[in-house]
Amino acid sequence: MIVQLLKKKRFLISFLFLSALLLLSIGNTLINDGEIQQIRYVKDSDGGVKHAPPYAPLEVFLLGSDRFGFDLLHMIVEGAKYTIGMTILIALLRMICSLIFSYFICSMKPFFFKLIKTLSEPFSVVPQTIFAFFLLHSVLWMPPEGFQSTMFERVAFHTAVLVLIAVPSLSMQLSGEIRMTLDESFIEASKTLGGRKSHLFMKHIIPVLYERWMLLFGQQLIQVLLLLAHLGVFKLFFGGTVVSYGMGGDPPRTFSYEWSGMIGDSLGYLYVQQWIALVPISFFAVTAICFSLMNDALKEVIFNGDPKRAPDTSAEVTPASKSGSGPFHFIQ
Repeated sequence: MIVQLLKKKRFLISFLFLSALLLLSIGNTLINDGEIQQIRYVKDSDGGVKHAPPYAPLEVFLLGSDRFGFDLLHMIVEGAKYTIGMTILIALLRMICSLIFSYFICSMKPFFFKLIKTLSEPFSVVPQTIFAFFLLHSVLWMPPEGFQSTMFERVAFHTAVLVLIAVPSLSMQLSGEIRMTLDESFIEASKTLGGRKSHLFMKHIIPVLYERWMLLFGQQLIQVLLLLAHLGVFKLFFGGTVVSYGMGGDPPRTFSYEWSGMIGDSLGYLYVQQWIALVPISFFAVTAICFSLMNDALKEVIFNGDPKRAPDTSAEVTPASKSGSGPFHFIQ
């Protein structure tokens, strides 16, 4: 499968682009300790100020600078490990946790299965952004006396919330897939021969469903990116939102250079120095497109280019789809 994927140009280009950003970001942290290049003023030969930040693209830096004179491209590279890395980590943890829960849910009696399904329905109907906003605001928004928690604690809490709010609905979706597979004739034959639940899961369920789970993982990557973007617009930045209190204070800003935080930090400049907002928005959009292209290539490889066999990963959850009748529906 890997060889087939690498033959797909859209997968290869997307993978190389994301990998290059991750490696450059990690390298910048190791070599420069995460320091961002900054030029406060550009002076002429007489010592006078020729240019002052923010610098337009190609004026001093390739993609321009922010209002403090920091190189935007350098900031993008530094924040890539948070945006891309944490997106992959959160999506992976969502899948692992949901698979563990679905393993136990799928074998429950019908009464308990319906009860858990009823309790999980609010997580499928209510947008995850609402849950995340109310759970994260008190932790990520800096109080007047400053943060009382470390950045690691805030990042861990942020990650845990983004994982757990998706687990109930995702677990029900996965358990529905497993229950449908358990009704197959080869499963009944294995049970007759004395196969235990763990044996059925490892030897039969996983080989049948792992390809669909890979597609669902790609779907979760895009969903996590969208969730981070929504929280950025609401000024809840990854690792915490730095707030200046008092008269004439600066607007809320991020100090992790995570892209959704850079977007939320710079939205006010869309009508004056547009590049400050458009640069992180562009990289964020290109990253989402890369994840989508990789998932599309994976779908084509798994289902041999037959769109009729491929599950619909573009539809959002509807009342009709929450019953688990369809193999894949987008959980918002």
